[in-house]
Amino acid sequence: MIDGLSLWLWGMVALNLAVAVAAMCALRYGAGLLFGVDSRDELAEKDNLAFGLALTGGVVAVALVLAAATSGEPAVDVASELGAVAAYAVLGLVLLKVGIWLNDAVVFHKFSLKSAIQAETTAAGTVQAANLIALGVLINGAIYWAEGDLAQALISVAVTFLLAQIVVLGVTRIRAAIFARRHEGQRWQAAIEGGNTALGVRYAGHLIGTALAASSAGGMVAYVAGVESAAWLAYVAWFVWAVVLAAVLFILSVLAQRLILHGIDVVEEVDRQRNIGVAGIEAAVFVGVGLVVRAAVG
Repeated sequence: MIDGLSLWLWGMVALNLAVAVAAMCALRYGAGLLFGVDSRDELAEKDNLAFGLALTGGVVAVALVLAAATSGEPAVDVASELGAVAAYAVLGLVLLKVGIWLNDAVVFHKFSLKSAIQAETTAAGTVQAANLIALGVLINGAIYWAEGDLAQALISVAVTFLLAQIVVLGVTRIRAAIFARRHEGQRWQAAIEGGNTALGVRYAGHLIGTALAASSAGGMVAYVAGVESAAWLAYVAWFVWAVVLAAVLFILSVLAQRLILHGIDVVEEVDRQRNIGVAGIEAAVFVGVGLVVRAAVG
């Protein structure tokens, strides 16, 4: 038997789903603002796989943001619920745009990801998709961590997002340093620009796994609302734990990869032969360990 309360709850669910679909549509039709290109031209005319991958990452990221925004008990009235979910949706889209800009201007500073994606470089589309999914995971974790009134929660999500960019940058620099050590100073970003999709797949797994681990930092730090010193100390503690968990993920993943891929020269297979299968296994290990860390800590 369906009572009034059940109908009201189902109504809230339908409302949240409508906002989620609207946000995904906004991402698709607003791709010109988000990615700086015409999505219809890239998808239907050029059949650009690189752009398709990047847009896919964006859709997954928006879903992750809204999954966190619609979790928990619904608001007491329709207007409050709609306002909260819509606010998170807008903030999520804005932060994703900021993340794309930072990824192109700061993280991948040796070449333009946007230009490489327009040139249909699948490796570039892969790393852009990974960046967006990682951002979605991090924002998802920040929303679950934040408490209190909506305005304060939105500020907390934005601050946590900016701190998380340092973790993202760290993963990129680690991958570049490892590649340079293995290849006598050659540039990892040049290999991505040159179309080594296997390197992009490995990086994607490392980045998403790191995001999963780092997003669970909120499980180690009590949330403090407000702008007083205690709140900023909570942010600092969150960042420290995010770095620690990212380091734990890297160590455990490397050990697991050596066991799983024993007898396989991953440098030869991935770096030189561009073996996406081996890179996919490495990526899966990173993501798998990240999921375990998040389940254990978050």
